[in-house]
Amino acid sequence: MFLDVLGTVASLLATYYFIQISNRAWPVSLLATLVNGSLYWQKGIYADMALESVYFLSTCYGWYLWRNPTTSTTQVITRLTPKQWLTLVSSTFTLFLLILNLLNFFTPSDIAILDSLTTALSLAAQWLMCYKNITTWIFWFFTDAIYSYMYFQKQLPFHSMLMLLYTIMAIIGYRTWAKQQDKTPLSLNKNQLPQSCKP
Repeated sequence: MFLDVLGTVASLLATYYFIQISNRAWPVSLLATLVNGSLYWQKGIYADMALESVYFLSTCYGWYLWRNPTTSTTQVITRLTPKQWLTLVSSTFTLFLLILNLLNFFTPSDIAILDSLTTALSLAAQWLMCYKNITTWIFWFFTDAIYSYMYFQKQLPFHSMLMLLYTIMAIIGYRTWAKQQDKTPLSLNKNQLPQSCKP
């Protein structure tokens, strides 16, 4: 119960700072990943446990980018082009299938489909967050809605309620970032997408 509460508070605070486009979000996120990773291990949510390890690395990367904006894509809020949407969705689906097969083969998970789907969506959303891409909030909205149901099934009431709140915060985040966005927003170029997302 303690880890559930602590992870909930840290995650909620980090999301608030992300909505405000504040660098404080990143160190709070580091704390949340450590706490949540331990919690997921205890509850047998294996893909999410591994995801927290990736989060830790990507959080360090995102923190560096936000503190040292050397390119236009880390100075302003950006959007994906239609072509980038297609490559990101297709690569996310491919990642989902890969994770699903790994979970089915290597773990006794009883929520492999949901666990794989949320993991793939979260990785896409996290990458977009690193580059201040407004699409991150769209991905987080759907991810958090699925997470809420999954955590309810795993008897994690605080995390389940947190994810419901996150769906609302994702809407607020999208609207807040949209207001801050430049009149002529930039889009990520091919070299700034993950290797799996490049056409």
